[in-house]
Amino acid sequence: MPAHNLRNAAGTGRTAVWPEWAEDKRIDDAFAEQAYNATSPQCRAALKTGLALAFMHFGQSRGYLRVERRENHLGYWLHTAAFPAPWALVAFTPGYTAAARLAAACVPAQLAGVPLLGAVCVGGEASRQALVSLELSGVEDIFMLDTTGLFALLEEVQPGPGRLVLMHAGELSGARQAARALGIPCYEESHPPSLVLPEPDAFDLNVLAFAQGSALEYALEPAHPVTPAALYLADKEAQGHCRLHQDGPHYADSLALSPGCEGFWLHTGLTPDFFRVSRLAFGPLPDASR
Repeated sequence: MPAHNLRNAAGTGRTAVWPEWAEDKRIDDAFAEQAYNATSPQCRAALKTGLALAFMHFGQSRGYLRVERRENHLGYWLHTAAFPAPWALVAFTPGYTAAARLAAACVPAQLAGVPLLGAVCVGGEASRQALVSLELSGVEDIFMLDTTGLFALLEEVQPGPGRLVLMHAGELSGARQAARALGIPCYEESHPPSLVLPEPDAFDLNVLAFAQGSALEYALEPAHPVTPAALYLADKEAQGHCRLHQDGPHYADSLALSPGCEGFWLHTGLTPDFFRVSRLAFGPLPDASR
């Protein structure tokens, strides 16, 4: 088995590995190289900026943490441990072209310290945007599988459970159900986010299309009643977004991005903590049990 498939699974004492048959489904590195070369330097630079912003936002991995507490006055002890999940998969469809959002699904797993991170394009060839995103995000293990193959991979990769992220528009709902049956925590983006772009001329729309894919085609007007996932605002307006009593209640929970941040994204609720395992143990102190 290739050496790059053998990585220590923190906290498990075992090695996380993909099943041997998955090697035949690995996407050739040449396709990723072609996609990279076919992508403009501006788009690649924007995605690198987005990755840097994600590192700034989330910070560095906390590694393996273990804490032991003794509450003598209560008579009990408490042990806690937290460590990276042994593996994680990001599954997406051939039509998925939002490079920034795919990178935003991978980076938290990297920052959590997941030792084995892979990506699966389900049902066909991965888009150029997806391959470039995975390349820049440092994901080396990229597979092309059908739905049955994805289910088999989820069932066979050991040790588990790992973590699953689904990026789709409804096509991978069966994978969510399979993950639930296998006890694998799953996060999904099942529809494009709503975006507000009141001043398009302030942004590089070619880069934004690379970053957001089809979501850009349906950018909302600022007065739209739907709460947008992100507001693309000029620099001063973006800074003002975090001031108290900002006008427009539908802006309250939205992410504000200024020019130069086209390649950045955050998925609500998808943080490094999703890719970590937590354990708790309680018991009485020896003197308290007498």
